[in-house]
Amino acid sequence: MSRIMRIILKNFFISVLQFNFNIPMSIKTLSQNNLTWVNIDKIDEESLNYLKKNYNFHHLDYEDLLSEQQMPKIDSYKDYLFIILKFPHWQSNDQTVTDHEIDIFIGKDYLVTIQHSKSKEMKNFFYRCMNNRKVKADWMSNSGFLLFRLIESLFQNTRPMLNNLGNQISSIEQRIYNGEQDTSAIKELALQRRSVLHFRRILDPQRYLVANLSNTKKVFLDENLSLYFDDINDYLNKIWAVIETCKETIDGLHITVESLITQRTNKVIGALTVISVALLPLTLLSGIYGMNIIGLPFAQNPAWVWLMFVGLAGFIFIVIFIMKKKKLL
Repeated sequence: MSRIMRIILKNFFISVLQFNFNIPMSIKTLSQNNLTWVNIDKIDEESLNYLKKNYNFHHLDYEDLLSEQQMPKIDSYKDYLFIILKFPHWQSNDQTVTDHEIDIFIGKDYLVTIQHSKSKEMKNFFYRCMNNRKVKADWMSNSGFLLFRLIESLFQNTRPMLNNLGNQISSIEQRIYNGEQDTSAIKELALQRRSVLHFRRILDPQRYLVANLSNTKKVFLDENLSLYFDDINDYLNKIWAVIETCKETIDGLHITVESLITQRTNKVIGALTVISVALLPLTLLSGIYGMNIIGLPFAQNPAWVWLMFVGLAGFIFIVIFIMKKKKLL
């Protein structure tokens, strides 16, 4: 039997078992030895009833499940931990970084993961564990190690997103220093800055959450697992350093573009000012000779009047030339 056929049959039997035991389709279960992983795609009434029927979680945890925009945290109870985890996700339709929240219950013989919106990363992780026997036996050796693998996979998936942000920032930087200092460059920098700030705001609390997780002692989280969670924390710190560099680069580019645009504007204003001041004496002279005043010098000799205009214009050009040579303009 081919591998594809085995996967199809396996998914079929899982669906039949879920149907027979009245398990909602949004809930998928996976078992290995004495460990059960329950993955819930969305929070609804059926999912809550399933959790209340099969597990004895605190009622405040259920309130947190129904609340929106919860802060990442770890609540420790006697027999289990309740974890609210968020990881960055790239929203391709509007080119922004958003957060995906996953609520986790972990005990000695179970792991319950609850998604507030469907996640491609979670789906790929679940089906990889389900379809690969070797991976399943390794990852589901105990609940703590499965939690480690899950968190590690979710945050490793953010690396391509960060690389994409870095490439876009480098492209904008190249354009700026090639002479494209305009309002479109400022707009693109603002969009990238928003993405970097969102990424940074999501990532920062997770560092402290994972650090606390590595120091949490439970039956299902022994000292050996602390080393694994420390490794995730080191990885998050490295990502944090990269995102800080991106933020500083964008801030520097933003200041650079604004300075170049301001300098260009000042040059235009300076040129207009020189033209206005240069024309002022000629305007004054033409205004005086345009009046009907008796006794103006050379008023009866147009050649001398035009010579005065030419001489004054020549004097103005000489002054502008001298100031330009001394770099005063």
